Amino acid sequence: MNKAIFWHIGIITVISYLSYTYGAKITSNDLQPLIAILQNTSAMIFTIMGIWVAYVYPNAVLRIVQPSKVIAVYSKDDLSQVKMLIGIIIFSALILFLLLIGTTIATFVSKTNIYNNNSELFLITTTFSILSLTYGQLFCIYLVIATSVNFVIELENIKTKKELSQKLDGKPGP
Repeated sequence: MNKAIFWHIGIITVISYLSYTYGAKITSNDLQPLIAILQNTSAMIFTIMGIWVAYVYPNAVLRIVQPSKVIAVYSKDDLSQVKMLIGIIIFSALILFLLLIGTTIATFVSKTNIYNNNSELFLITTTFSILSLTYGQLFCIYLVIATSVNFVIELENIKTKKELSQKLDGKPGP
């Protein structure tokens, strides 16, 4: 089995333990700062990755806006890169979507008798949900950092190859 699967299972196990152990003791006021951070982080990731796609792959953006007028052709490497960037945007937007739906539902559910009779279960479930979304968002942040570092490394490699090619061709460097 893949190491990443074990890692994710381990994290979900820790999240489950924390939710079960502390969830009933946590109030919605305790979760509000975390919800705000998740919202802001999701918006930040959405913006940064959108800029990456627009800057590095402008045809991809034009293809989204004007699908009948633009044909975007990419190499396998570029296609996988575009898919990853768009995947990060979608995943972060999904986290924001789930936060919005969850907080909206919680506003109404918290006023019901079902909630009053089962508040501990709802608090444990809410804690699990928020911690899971936090883990998802941390994964997105990791991907943003990794993508940025890889981009810088690729630029440096291109520069080095160009300089080496010029030296081999006997041309003076920059």
